[in-house]
Amino acid sequence: MNILVSVRGGFSKYLIVFLFMFIAGCFLGYLFEVLYRRFFSAKKWVNPGFLKGPWLPLYGFGLVTMFIISALIADNLPAWPLYNPTGNLFANKTVSGPSVFDLIPIGIIFVCLIALEFLAGLIFVKGFKVRLWDYTNLRGNILGIICPQFSLIWLIVDVVYYYLINPYLYQAFTGMFDFIFGPADGAEAVNVILIFLIGMVYGLFLLDLITSLNLFGKLKKLMKESTGYHNYERFREQYKGKLLRAKAELAEKVPLKVKQAYEQGRKKKSEQSSKFNKWVRQIVFIDPNKSQNQDNYGEDGRPKKE
Repeated sequence: MNILVSVRGGFSKYLIVFLFMFIAGCFLGYLFEVLYRRFFSAKKWVNPGFLKGPWLPLYGFGLVTMFIISALIADNLPAWPLYNPTGNLFANKTVSGPSVFDLIPIGIIFVCLIALEFLAGLIFVKGFKVRLWDYTNLRGNILGIICPQFSLIWLIVDVVYYYLINPYLYQAFTGMFDFIFGPADGAEAVNVILIFLIGMVYGLFLLDLITSLNLFGKLKKLMKESTGYHNYERFREQYKGKLLRAKAELAEKVPLKVKQAYEQGRKKKSEQSSKFNKWVRQIVFIDPNKSQNQDNYGEDGRPKKE
């Protein structure tokens, strides 16, 4: 299998670079999900994943999967004019723009992304009794894990990745390989510090995985029952109350005319969009009056157990 012709090295070297790509995908996916849930879904700051840290393994696996599939297809279909804007994509050195043949890798990647989402959701729903996401109120859903509406989003991600990210991700991959292990035309000089840092990140990742699987559940229970924990909870509630009072005092100082103008503008905008939003919700949702993900998170901002 000639996946990365222009990059030399054994399996262990490839593995290190793939590990770097995986953890980068985990972090970027976490950032995307946090912002999506804050502004579009849950309407509050929540931790969207099973782990406590800033990483979502589903996105890490997704990024690595998309990259490897693109490489395998480019390697096994070298005569087909697949998208290659730089003339430096895997083993193919021929510059090529978009073509109908691009539907092959795009289609395969799309199916794999849906399969990854379904498998990950099934593992947590059936194995851990936790719903990290809930599509039960969306039409056409399967077990509340996948649905046509979010599959369309995955298709958009797939197309954006293939045309805007994949060619440059390969260059970043080879560049990272050379940065860690030295250029191909020179003496190898392994970047021990970077490998050590990658190892530290994965150490934290594995520790997070262990604690999230409740193997240290008894320790967590003892900590919650301690006086220090209750003092922290009381302090957090007091601080939240002070913020709410400060916000109310600031609102009282705003001139009445400014408040009225703001309320009138907001009311007018709401009336203009309400009919369209109602029509869209009737098409997309099974029960348009039920807010999506409204009961999916606890007071701590973590997914509830079923």
